Amino acid sequence: MTPERRKIVAASVATGTALALTAAKTVVAVTTGSLAVMAAAVDSLMDVACSGLNAYFLRIAADPPDAEHAYGHGKAEALSGLIQAVIIAMGGLWLVGRGIWRLVRPGPITSPEMGVAVAAGALVVSLALVAYLRHEARATRSLALRADAFHYVTDIATNVVAGLALLLYRVLGWRWLDPVASIAIAVYIVVSAAGILRDAGEELLDRGLPREAEDEVKALLTGFAPEVRGYRAFRSRRAGGTTFLEFRLLVDRSASFERSHEITEGAIRRIRERHGPHTEVMIDTDPV
Repeated sequence: MTPERRKIVAASVATGTALALTAAKTVVAVTTGSLAVMAAAVDSLMDVACSGLNAYFLRIAADPPDAEHAYGHGKAEALSGLIQAVIIAMGGLWLVGRGIWRLVRPGPITSPEMGVAVAAGALVVSLALVAYLRHEARATRSLALRADAFHYVTDIATNVVAGLALLLYRVLGWRWLDPVASIAIAVYIVVSAAGILRDAGEELLDRGLPREAEDEVKALLTGFAPEVRGYRAFRSRRAGGTTFLEFRLLVDRSASFERSHEITEGAIRRIRERHGPHTEVMIDTDPV
């Protein structure tokens, strides 16, 4: 299965799982009147929206380069992350408002045991889904799947907080625990949205690779052929699962045209062997 196909399958699995979790939590939230469970349901609803966006944008990102998009469509993943961050932040802010309102005007909770049960079940499902999405994100180098996995990390947190709040409510009878738990969940959601927004913005603005990754590429170029005298104008960026590297390779002017071509191809081969076949390398050779 190609990396692009793996991304689409993973996003589709996440969407279906989030739909099931949202339905279960919504039914329990309406039945019990728990705002913490409703917050968890809203979090899962945002997961549905975000995973659905991933499935859509990953199909776009998988399209090959064309006449109007010579560098491909990889940045569709970052665009997906940007939209997801806005959705997550809006949901989090809404929950903050609802939590404050419930603190001012507390309401009763019926059958808290039902809420604890659905939170525990959702926790198990979310743990398994996070492990799966993180594995696929690493395997395919997908920002969109990494963002999706982070959504379900927040889902784990919301399930734990909601379940504990209802359990303590059942034991102690403190009504304020439920809205406070929903506010804590909302704050966590907003903070996570800020992180996704930062990562997506950096990719859309063509931020270079981390310094360690660039240094590793530069080390591969040092001394791999006796005619190589160094490099300059080194640039890098990433779009989806594709890494782009550009630089000018300094070659001894005594090298023939054919030898310079061999050196260039050798440099590209070494970089792709280390960083994967989806690495796009553009090299200009300068005689020195």
